[in-house]
Amino acid sequence: MADAEGNEEVSVLDALRLDYETGVLAILKNDNRYGPEGTTYGAGDVNQRDNLAVTQRLGVEAAMGRHTAIFLYAPLSITTRAAVPDDIRFRDELFEAGTPVEHRYLFDGYRASYLFRLLDGEALRLHVGASAQIRNANVSLTTLDGAQYANESDIGLVPAAKIRLRYQSKAGPYALLDADGLSTFGLVGDTRGALYDTALGLGVPVTSALDGFVRVRGYGGGAEVPDRAIENWAHFLSVTVGARADLSTLF
Repeated sequence: MADAEGNEEVSVLDALRLDYETGVLAILKNDNRYGPEGTTYGAGDVNQRDNLAVTQRLGVEAAMGRHTAIFLYAPLSITTRAAVPDDIRFRDELFEAGTPVEHRYLFDGYRASYLFRLLDGEALRLHVGASAQIRNANVSLTTLDGAQYANESDIGLVPAAKIRLRYQSKAGPYALLDADGLSTFGLVGDTRGALYDTALGLGVPVTSALDGFVRVRGYGGGAEVPDRAIENWAHFLSVTVGARADLSTLF
């Protein structure tokens, strides 16, 4: 491709894609315990299973040759109210059975990933790589009268392996499997931790630069950190719709 003066232009990127999805999320499990004498409580104890939550994600991908860099923002914030069925000790605060409380669960993810295209077939493409996710977590319990409050916050870095498999049909629609995962297997001191994020999507090209898609995603994991007396294991299931635009083609 040449510019107005006839000079050859060099394209730095093959594609610059913006990916956005939104939909509903169900909390299958969310077990928490905070403090040496802390009580383990689950999603049902704070009414997290009573309703579906809204979920959304925003990603940017830059592709050049066989290499792809991905930056993802995945917020998750769920606030519920309940009368706790049993006593819950959260750090040094005891919330007695029957106490009306507000429970907030914040778990935002900021993730950077690298993928290398290992298989480049006409219909099937396989990418492999790695991710690093910064988690921004905050969990709190507050009585509705404001007399009692307890919270736990944490910011940490979580590495993971990543794969992406795409099948492109000749008719246009495609299937996409995207997965991140890690387990410490008890190898990192006395801390046990795991992360998984697996999505299966079906997409349909709308134009040469825009796709629409639907995705089913399983997301979760957790950690047990004895020296901080923290334990949280959660599993979520979401169904989303979204759009994927190639900005380099659009503009």
